[in-house]
Amino acid sequence: MEQNTPKFRLRLNLFDGIVLIVALAAGAFLLWTALKPQASVDVTPESTATVRYTLRFEHWPEGTGGMVQPDDMLVDSVKNFEIGRVISTQILPNEVQVIDHANRRNVLTVMEGFEDVLVTVEAACTSNAESVTVGGGYVLRVGAMAYVRGEGYMGSGPIVAMEVEEQK
Repeated sequence: MEQNTPKFRLRLNLFDGIVLIVALAAGAFLLWTALKPQASVDVTPESTATVRYTLRFEHWPEGTGGMVQPDDMLVDSVKNFEIGRVISTQILPNEVQVIDHANRRNVLTVMEGFEDVLVTVEAACTSNAESVTVGGGYVLRVGAMAYVRGEGYMGSGPIVAMEVEEQK
């Protein structure tokens, strides 16, 4: 008698075929990323400098702007980066935009009982073509919101001006 051995037949249904194709595609992608040549990285040289920037703490209760004093050290309240030392402060009335329904336009008006505090800060920084960084990792951008704490106060507001002085 002859031994009856069946031949190997691969029978796949639709689901098995899709899983097999996805697994082969993932393996091909991983192999491609492992073997592709590394792209050259253009490193822009960083230079050390001093930056002087101005924060606008908005909507503070009247009389509290005096808490911010020159020579206070400011710290980012989100990631705890030291972001500089206060050089000067200026207290301004708090102006907000309101809608003038009669004339159909927005107008600036002074909000009674509140004030804005302009705080000029100076810090050592590293700068390159793309960014200015203080405190080891805090990136400064004009218009960006800064969440700051000092000795006995916290404030938030936009960075309204920035000037970088290169070291010689």
